[in-house]
Amino acid sequence: MTIHQPPRLATWILKRLGSNIIEDALVGDLFEAYQRRKSPFWYWKEVVVAIGAGACRGVWHHLPVALGAIVTGLFVAATPIWLLINTSAASLSNVPLPVRIQVLTAWLIVFGSALLSGWLVSLLFRAHRAAAVLSLAAAMVVAGTILLSATDLGPLALAGVLLLDALAVVGGGSLTGVRRRSAQA
Repeated sequence: MTIHQPPRLATWILKRLGSNIIEDALVGDLFEAYQRRKSPFWYWKEVVVAIGAGACRGVWHHLPVALGAIVTGLFVAATPIWLLINTSAASLSNVPLPVRIQVLTAWLIVFGSALLSGWLVSLLFRAHRAAAVLSLAAAMVVAGTILLSATDLGPLALAGVLLLDALAVVGGGSLTGVRRRSAQA
């Protein structure tokens, strides 16, 4: 029988954001089921559902962790953006950069701060990583919707920015290593 490898990125994300109680058993069960179904889309769907269900359970049981992650993450993400907005236009006008470079720099600051906030929340709330990172990603989408709704972005561009921002948070949260297991004798 040929062994089909499931998508590596999905397994990698599951190991970093999945529930620490059932993680190993779930990865094994999904691997076995993937051998029968052989559909990468099915595997991704199951990984997303498993992470989402575990995060919802984690938020429900550890609401202060989720609230702390949201406050910490939004503060970390907003600080560089606030500095960018409040930098005097006179000091920026002395820098001879094309408009494309200025826009690219602004977007790098926005998404870089989202990535940094996801990474920091993942480090600070390591015991409940999935609940913390995914609640922060949801809060970033809500905050971004409120703040960017007054801009002249179209609905598709707004949805794209919000999706990329949420993916940056989740990506940053996935950068920390897999939880260490205690040695069992």
